[in-house]
Amino acid sequence: MKKRLVIIGGSLSLLVLLLGYAFYALSIQRGQDTVTRIYQADQNGTPIISPSPILLVGKANHRNLFQSGINGYVLTNRNPLGTWLPRHNQTIRLKYRSALTKPEIQKTLRQARYLQAGTQNTATPVFENRQYQGNPAQYGRISTSHDGRVWTKLPISYPNVHLKQPSVSYRQGRLTLFDGSLAYWTTNFKDWHRQRLQVTTTRFKHGQVQTVLARRSQSPLVIIRGTDRQTKRVQLYYGQLTSRFKVTRWQQLRLGNLQAKQVVGLNLINRQLVLFRQQQSRLLIYRAKRLTEPVKRVGAVRACASSAGHRGESGRGKQAPLSVGVQLSNAWSLTETTALPSLKSVFSCHGEAAFISDGLSLDTVSN
Repeated sequence: MKKRLVIIGGSLSLLVLLLGYAFYALSIQRGQDTVTRIYQADQNGTPIISPSPILLVGKANHRNLFQSGINGYVLTNRNPLGTWLPRHNQTIRLKYRSALTKPEIQKTLRQARYLQAGTQNTATPVFENRQYQGNPAQYGRISTSHDGRVWTKLPISYPNVHLKQPSVSYRQGRLTLFDGSLAYWTTNFKDWHRQRLQVTTTRFKHGQVQTVLARRSQSPLVIIRGTDRQTKRVQLYYGQLTSRFKVTRWQQLRLGNLQAKQVVGLNLINRQLVLFRQQQSRLLIYRAKRLTEPVKRVGAVRACASSAGHRGESGRGKQAPLSVGVQLSNAWSLTETTALPSLKSVFSCHGEAAFISDGLSLDTVSN
């Protein structure tokens, strides 16, 4: 009898221990945070949003607040996340394609008055519409606008390469991103081809693309920053871009006392060249009526710091880039796709645009 009681007591004790351990394990599991890494990429594996990946940290069985939808894109694979957070750490890779068809993207590019190229740092999140430099993960982005003030990101699959200072061109159905001495082009807005620009010349060396200027009825002009082989000084040169990415008919811009390194942006509007130089809180404006004529200072704009920009900056000890031609800083380029009768340039300050006309007669402009 005693032996039986001992066995029963031991069994009950063991059962209590097992139940206690089960409750303990369950409480530990409920108390620990699970981490879910979510990568959202286009058809080329290029991250779409910042930061990438998104980290979901929360306790198991708590409500999942993540929404997989991205404006302008369509999810092409299944999202395994449910209403509640999972019990185990996991990595999820979501793939997207453009919500626009090829003809719709072509129409968007044809009808856009302005095209803008820049970079987005996908390694760090955005705080108050501004990014701060983290690990370098700069990917190309293209935006379109009808008025130079409201911009819309072009929802396509971008090249999966890190870019520094891209420029954009769209001509005869071919969309091209220029960066340094390389060009990336596509006709279906998904598959990108890499091409090295032929910028070899006896006039300069170390040529890098500064920007690309579109012209309505002629081939685009490529502005190159290079070192003069004789004077060893950095100069700006321009040439015509052929369909085979060869730049011909090199000419040097006549900058006068303006140094090439001081130029933060330039544009070609109504066959007149407009250049910008940042000087503390002012933006100095230079203009040449023709490419072959010397540039002259024609005015200055009291500019404000840009609050919108995809390119990450440290913000420490550096002046914020100015909004020139709606973000014509070193990291951005603006391409005008149609000629305007009197608009010379657009300046954005806290969401308000000031238009600089032929006479530079606005109150915000001074000589």
